[in-house]
Amino acid sequence: MDPIIKKLVISYLERTISKDDEILLVQWLKENPKARKELYDFRQIWDLSGSVGSFGKDQVEQEWLKLLKQIESLSTKTSKKGGFVMYWLPRIAAVFLLGAIVSFLVTYRALNPKVSNVVYNEIAAPAGAKSKITLPDGSLIWLNAGSNIKYSSNYGKKQREVFLTGEAFFDVVTNRSKVFLVKTEDLNIKAYGTSFNVKSYPEENTVEATLIEGKIGINRTKFADKKVDEVVLEPNQRVVYYKPLKRSEANEFVVDSENEKVNTETEEPQRQKLTYMISKGIDPEPFAKWKEGVLVINSESLEELAIKLERKYDVKIHFSTNEIKKLKFSGSLENETVEQVIEAIGIAAQIDYKIEEREITFYN
Repeated sequence: MDPIIKKLVISYLERTISKDDEILLVQWLKENPKARKELYDFRQIWDLSGSVGSFGKDQVEQEWLKLLKQIESLSTKTSKKGGFVMYWLPRIAAVFLLGAIVSFLVTYRALNPKVSNVVYNEIAAPAGAKSKITLPDGSLIWLNAGSNIKYSSNYGKKQREVFLTGEAFFDVVTNRSKVFLVKTEDLNIKAYGTSFNVKSYPEENTVEATLIEGKIGINRTKFADKKVDEVVLEPNQRVVYYKPLKRSEANEFVVDSENEKVNTETEEPQRQKLTYMISKGIDPEPFAKWKEGVLVINSESLEELAIKLERKYDVKIHFSTNEIKKLKFSGSLENETVEQVIEAIGIAAQIDYKIEEREITFYN
């Protein structure tokens, strides 16, 4: 593994990764699908240690490097033998080495009783797939493609807390004494018993929450304990949070779609000026149709649509010119194959395309 990627993985596991680095890691994982399983396995081992950072990072890195060297060594020795042995021997070795690392972590915890016994359950929906999860309290989560969710073994004992990257629909069991909290990198969404959709992909510039039933409170993560920052949604309302850029947020303010305000003191793009955009009296169903396999498109550029298609069909889309990216589309997709979708886009926009395995290119 490239040293830079390894550092990104470690910072991701420690939850100290920056937004830009996380985007870089996500992109690398997209281009290296086999590495997703490797990262997932190592994440499980990391979580077995209980509290991240309770033992030296160097120890974990040493075990990780040892694992990689052993697999590379076995792969080299068996490369000439081919067939069953060449395919399975590195994997068998990996199983034993993973077991050794687990034993190391468990032994460490036994010798250090102050280390937390909390273990995290993590469920991922890779590109091209969706998942449905039932939490210990009966709450249901639908996980969209390219997303993952995590919750601890203590879920429901004192609080109900989940960590989301990507998009998910929540149908939460009512429990007034235990708030249900969805944590994303930028927002915390609080509910007691309700149905709502949250979209928070690290590579996108916005975070969205749409309420179907009940009531939810939304805070920026960095102001999680400040009531003044909270935005409360009623049914049939939606909020779009604009992620701040790496410049001053002095011009931030809340915008209500029924009484929209626009800052005209600067010519910066809107997403750099706003904190929240709240829409009221909407039909929330289209924003959750993805869990039924329906992708609703509402005046989106082909560049924006391509991101959704990449997740839905596990493909990679390229453009020959920037003009093609700006083409607008509306409609819905349900049971169409990726070939049918690409053909429809080509006909509607009068552009050509090329499909090579899972790589798609649009060009004039």
